[in-house]
Amino acid sequence: MNTQLATAASTTVAPRPLRAGALGILVVLFVAGLVSLAYALNSNALQPDFRLFTVSYLFLMGVSQAGVVFCALTRLVGAQWAKPYYRLAELATLAFLPFAFLGLLLIVYCGKDELFYWLAAAPGEHMSPWLNLGWLVARDLLALLLFYGLSLFYVITALRPDLSANSTQGQPDHSAVEKRLYALSPWVIICFVVCNTLFAWDFAMMLIPHWHSTVFPIFYWFGNLFAGAAALTVVPLLLGRSVEGSALFGPSQLRSLSMLLSCFTLMWLYFFWAQFFVMWFGNLPHETGPLWRQMYGHYAPYYWTMMACCFFAPFAALIFAVFNRSLAALCLIGLAINLGIWICRYLMVIPALSPDHTPFDNWVDISLSLGLLAGFLAAVLALASRLPLFSYWEIARTAERKHP
Repeated sequence: MNTQLATAASTTVAPRPLRAGALGILVVLFVAGLVSLAYALNSNALQPDFRLFTVSYLFLMGVSQAGVVFCALTRLVGAQWAKPYYRLAELATLAFLPFAFLGLLLIVYCGKDELFYWLAAAPGEHMSPWLNLGWLVARDLLALLLFYGLSLFYVITALRPDLSANSTQGQPDHSAVEKRLYALSPWVIICFVVCNTLFAWDFAMMLIPHWHSTVFPIFYWFGNLFAGAAALTVVPLLLGRSVEGSALFGPSQLRSLSMLLSCFTLMWLYFFWAQFFVMWFGNLPHETGPLWRQMYGHYAPYYWTMMACCFFAPFAALIFAVFNRSLAALCLIGLAINLGIWICRYLMVIPALSPDHTPFDNWVDISLSLGLLAGFLAAVLALASRLPLFSYWEIARTAERKHP
């Protein structure tokens, strides 16, 4: 295994050609989403539900941002097993960059009447300077610019040794690049926390008057990291069939990622309970009212499905070794966790605005959410077709340390 690892890592090979059919389908779905949006905006009979679109936007942005944060965390702690996951996780973050900015502007200017009702002050009331449309757009755009700007520099720094492997200018000093990435990693994590905290305030906490939970932003950004780590379970399934992938994704990767997911499952429950306990113990109607609306009545099936997908099912499965060693089982667990986090975002936004909302009850909402997902996946495929699929130089350094 070590010999195969060293051989696969020492040679930079061209990425596997993309299947034109898959990319074509994704592009068609993305274009269909744009067409349906244009039609709905100009139609009086059928209006797009920007509340539901916001749910999908926040979910995909959080999952994609977690890619580069996963790389930063594992580089800081020296997790050698995580190196085969690095490149696709980083590319996923960059792939959502244009959708993050354009999606925010679309939501703010087309869905502000429903989502940001709190921007309109009642007669005679004084609004804080923090609560106005201009400052809302400015702080969220600045947060995105801060995170994605640093992430772009971070990913380019990690890419440079592989891109220059076949150039005539010579290889950069790998040890210096490692130190630079190590120094940048804490800042990537800090920017991720700041960015997601602002979005948690503006897209969730502001929807419930007088809700001042200090735990919720942590619960929000950790949920994104949880879903992003769970999404990595499909990476060996996508890349493991290649020559180098079969050598890089072994039992160590599966076992380590399953251990990480087990830890994240318990941490997610802890942050959930920390938020729930404060509301329950305080028993303030403006805080407990939205919570009971999620747990009982119309939204109860969504709430308990979220709990099953994010805690009960992963916890019950990952304590058994047979699931930790099975790629198919891990993929199913990862998909279940992502479904649970999507529902969590749904319950974060929708119940505060509607007592009996039904998701995806018309073709426009389906087309919009599916188009956003298709556009993101098409961008990932486009980047993966032009850049190395693995961080070969980092994997090679691991092999050299094991076998000087």
